[in-house]
Amino acid sequence: MKLVSFAEKIFIMRWSAYLRYLLQSGSRYSVHSPFVYNLVENVFRDKQFHEYYLVAETVRKRMLHSDKIIQMKDYGTGGDNSQTYNAKVSHIARYSAKGKKNGRLLARICHYFSPNVILELGTSLGISTLYLKAASPVSLVHTIEGSPEVAEIALQNFRQAGFSDIRLHIGSFELLLPELLKNGLKPELVFIDGNHTKEATLGYFSEILPSLQSKSIIIFDDIHWSKSMEEAWEIIQKNPQVKISIDLYWMGLVFFKQGLSKQNFILRA
Repeated sequence: MKLVSFAEKIFIMRWSAYLRYLLQSGSRYSVHSPFVYNLVENVFRDKQFHEYYLVAETVRKRMLHSDKIIQMKDYGTGGDNSQTYNAKVSHIARYSAKGKKNGRLLARICHYFSPNVILELGTSLGISTLYLKAASPVSLVHTIEGSPEVAEIALQNFRQAGFSDIRLHIGSFELLLPELLKNGLKPELVFIDGNHTKEATLGYFSEILPSLQSKSIIIFDDIHWSKSMEEAWEIIQKNPQVKISIDLYWMGLVFFKQGLSKQNFILRA
């Protein structure tokens, strides 16, 4: 009798989640909220090429050809518990950085809402950061990265792209996030792409929540990464301050806009 490996279990679980998503997801015709319908029409279904994609995608191409090996610092469940290991920059660009389809979607969302302040948890090489910044150049961007050597490459990428005003903070989310919020940061768009565990995700959400405004948006990456992430997403959707939630499988969006009826959507983008 063949035993199923851990990697195979993860693969099966993620495909099961994706098939479930496909069966449950609707089109724009199933949307009865004008706010969400306009978002679908103007952002999700936008197939045009936009110039603001180029900055991040030029950096991605360069990173994919880099043979440089750097030391990664992984905080795991956060706090002071961290592990270090070596990784090739091209491998990080291929497997850890935001892919083209979702990066472009992230950029379109940012361009559509044009937030004054953006907060990103998980800079990596800065590719997703540049999708956000290039789409809304007037936005003030704060981004946190736990691995110093990765952060240094991201910083170089920002400078070469002409966005030296991006504020990069190096250290664990658990230490830096409370400090930023305590100092008065009120983000209008938050992109959480870091520690994909239930406890950490709910912790970040709870910590950021008091600093949000009615027009704020939080985007969670990989909401179907694991069973625990799906549980976290369910809890977030039920939060009374969340008015609209949208499950796009690879990412989840939550809105807090006053005047909207509380609704949860599963849509294709």
